[in-house]
Amino acid sequence: MKNFNRIVYFISGLFIFSSMVLMHETARAQPTFRDKISGHKTAVVILAQNFMAERYTKNALSRIEGIFLDNAIEILDKDKAEELKNVFKTLEDPGAFVTAETFVENAEKFAIKGLVAVYLSVDIIKGLAGYYSATAQSDIRFIDEADAKVGALTTFPMGAPGRPPSDGLTQQSAAINAVQRSIDDVCLKLGLEIMDPATPRSVRLSLEGPHALSVITNTVRTSEDDASLSRYAVLEKQKWRGEEITSSVKAPAGALGAVGGYIIDTDFRRRPQRLYGSRIHLIDLESRKEINNFECHPVEKKTSREKGTKKILDCMFVQNWRYLSAVTGNRLFLWDTERGNLLASLDLTKPIKKAKLFLSQEDGQNYLVVDTGRKAFAYRIIRKK
Repeated sequence: MKNFNRIVYFISGLFIFSSMVLMHETARAQPTFRDKISGHKTAVVILAQNFMAERYTKNALSRIEGIFLDNAIEILDKDKAEELKNVFKTLEDPGAFVTAETFVENAEKFAIKGLVAVYLSVDIIKGLAGYYSATAQSDIRFIDEADAKVGALTTFPMGAPGRPPSDGLTQQSAAINAVQRSIDDVCLKLGLEIMDPATPRSVRLSLEGPHALSVITNTVRTSEDDASLSRYAVLEKQKWRGEEITSSVKAPAGALGAVGGYIIDTDFRRRPQRLYGSRIHLIDLESRKEINNFECHPVEKKTSREKGTKKILDCMFVQNWRYLSAVTGNRLFLWDTERGNLLASLDLTKPIKKAKLFLSQEDGQNYLVVDTGRKAFAYRIIRKK
């Protein structure tokens, strides 16, 4: 009986494995848009969805033309593409794409095997230190002569963790990089190969100061305090080593959270008996998990030269989720959360016992302000050259 059961289990397992292999082969055999129109001519139209995108439709079209040609797909020339837009008036509405019947009727007239419409949006904001950040988003509608089925795809939005915006010293350089990345996403979803993919350009920041400003105005708190985030942080929990939560904030738009922890390691058999350190825990609010941590001070003994506490007195996302700052009793920190690296770390001129962080703009410059309650220190956010 046991042998019979083993045979049944073996045959069942073999059947499941064979089914999985067959499903994988079937999925892999599904032709992509590229497979259907490779070697033929297709029409591509770029339709701006906001005012800023109108300035970059030519850049988007140039990018997609190059990628299509790399994949042996000929593009309908610009004049005929404009004529096609006039014939297919419904192209202007992303929700009312050309029907299969209309496409088949006009495919012979324009000598095309496929049609791709890209609905492009572009947004640009001023960065923290004299630069610009741009995002681009593309919705896609496409159809091919092979099966005359209309398809629709949406690219991943930029400006979220894992999909940073594109930085540039000018609006144009930032926007062009964002548009190129968005078009690359379009082509990847259509099954095309990207020979030279565009990567997000970034600007590195640092801190300078403190600066003696006669009056510090326009201070804003760019994070929301949220004590509930502490439940997601991976804290030190050992017999003689514990971690106290001293700060907990949420980024604007709610993408990330940060939890500041103060670590005390106690061992009465050694000298000194206590070691101190601190770190920031970075929390993904969607998955509700810790995704990274940044060390402020390693867990070690306090020297006679060291002034002020290693405890994190406050932390704050600076303007958005990409940049995070923290202040301890003796140092100020700034991190790039997207790349997980420390941008700046400065010693405070004097040790402090309490502090609150703010962002301020004075004379067109952005400052990170450390407010102790009695006095405020301003550190200018600068762009590294």
